[in-house]
Amino acid sequence: MKRLKRILSYLSVIIAVLPASCHGGATGNSSNEAVPDTLMGKRLFPVGKDVLISADGVISIVVGKNKSLWLWGDSFIGESKGGDIRDSLSRMVLGNVFVLLDGDSARTICGGTPGNPLPVIAGEPVDGRHAVYWPHHGFLKDGVLHLFTSNIVFGEGGMWDFHCRAVAYFRLSYPGFKIIDRQEMDSYPINQVAYGYGLHEYQGYYYFYGNLSDGFAATLHAGRARLAGNRLQDWEYFDGTAWTSDPSKTAPLEGVDVPVSSQFSIFKYKRKYILLTQEKGIGANDIYTFVADSPTGPWYNKKKIYSTPEPVHDKNLFAYNAMAHPQYDRDEMLLVSYCLNTHQPTLKVSDYRPRFIRVSYELIVE
Repeated sequence: MKRLKRILSYLSVIIAVLPASCHGGATGNSSNEAVPDTLMGKRLFPVGKDVLISADGVISIVVGKNKSLWLWGDSFIGESKGGDIRDSLSRMVLGNVFVLLDGDSARTICGGTPGNPLPVIAGEPVDGRHAVYWPHHGFLKDGVLHLFTSNIVFGEGGMWDFHCRAVAYFRLSYPGFKIIDRQEMDSYPINQVAYGYGLHEYQGYYYFYGNLSDGFAATLHAGRARLAGNRLQDWEYFDGTAWTSDPSKTAPLEGVDVPVSSQFSIFKYKRKYILLTQEKGIGANDIYTFVADSPTGPWYNKKKIYSTPEPVHDKNLFAYNAMAHPQYDRDEMLLVSYCLNTHQPTLKVSDYRPRFIRVSYELIVE
């Protein structure tokens, strides 16, 4: 139980991600205020046996028409009867769990067996310490799932005794989710940027982004690579003015004046690029967007689009790692998620489930 409390606590700072689909009763918003979306949570957390009960690290990747793969961090798997108290027989899976959402049908994907669920991508001990892979973002191309991850190593010195050892790029078969190969990025030991978010293709390159953390300060950085033989290669990093193969020359992207969360989203909207991030840090409840005319900025039009209310009403809760899911746009409103967790563990399912909102693009872009 002490181990569980520790993991649930530090989880909250690093992983998070929120998904969304369909507008739970929201058909538009003339006041440009964010509105709750309740339907996506019901789709992702269905009633049933051997299903995802609660988790954070909510990341979505389009894998087909009306079909997305949702990536989760440390997760509870078991039987859900629709109540708000977690079943005592549920199991915690450290690392990663997937949910394939096809329309309204959700299928939980993990390793192991129903009685002993394990992560899809298993971690190996590092110097005798437990280690896992927490998912970043990725993309699907010709039957291969390209996925970035953090290799997290836990220590024994308290709840904050953990570190990211490496950023790893995996290729997995789809839909079988068998590991094809793994490559640890050479850049991470050099520049400490946790790349692997906001994956998108532009002019023959796949662009990706990461944050460079210094306590609760964090800057936004960009990289790109070419896809050859269905494998990313020829990695480059943005130095503030041009692209270089030297990761030590990476420079923060201009215009972002809030600490970028461990998880965030960058995506194209019409002729603009949108950055969505929650301010990093425990007790930082504000979610911001920025706009750019190119994949590397400069970023402008800063907007505070939402402030998470749950931690205000319940001091045991904190919110983190907001993300966008533009494949679920409805009525010119963007689906946004943010994670919830607790300072002190509880058995309430809703305390460790993401929340979803919809935000008007007019608010973001205008």
